[in-house]
Amino acid sequence: ILTVSAVCFGGLLASAHQVLNSQRVHQLRNLKVVKIRANKNVIDSWVMDNDLKRQEGMMFLTDKEVKPSQGMIFVFDLIQANNGRNGFWMHNTLIPLDVIYIGANHKVVNICGGKVKDDTPLPPKGAYKYVLELRAGWAKKYGIKPGTKLDIPASVVALD
Repeated sequence: ILTVSAVCFGGLLASAHQVLNSQRVHQLRNLKVVKIRANKNVIDSWVMDNDLKRQEGMMFLTDKEVKPSQGMIFVFDLIQANNGRNGFWMHNTLIPLDVIYIGANHKVVNICGGKVKDDTPLPPKGAYKYVLELRAGWAKKYGIKPGTKLDIPASVVALD
């Protein structure tokens, strides 16, 4: 079973003064950041491009560490099938999130609302290659809904 902690937010280039989060393996300031465009909005997103990063995701991040304009993009080497076993959850995630499943064509498959520290699986409604996590409510504010095409840079590739 592939379960990945919902660790959505990310974004702005981490500044040198960013405080370390002792509960995290992958510090935000060490993660690659890309700009994802949704409609006319820009979301600065931390890139989670391998299994270890995808497993940690947004775990242990706080409101102070994740700004509304930030997100976290998860990328997989292979298309993740809608087989009832693939999906995200909110284990050790301290902020509510919008979990956005995105197909290889960069179109939104579906959006799930993740609750703080909730281990209930958030199922995709179709095959996906990416997942974008945003602070809860921001998908709607950005006009993101099923079928929306996102501009994801070609540099966002899985390393495993």
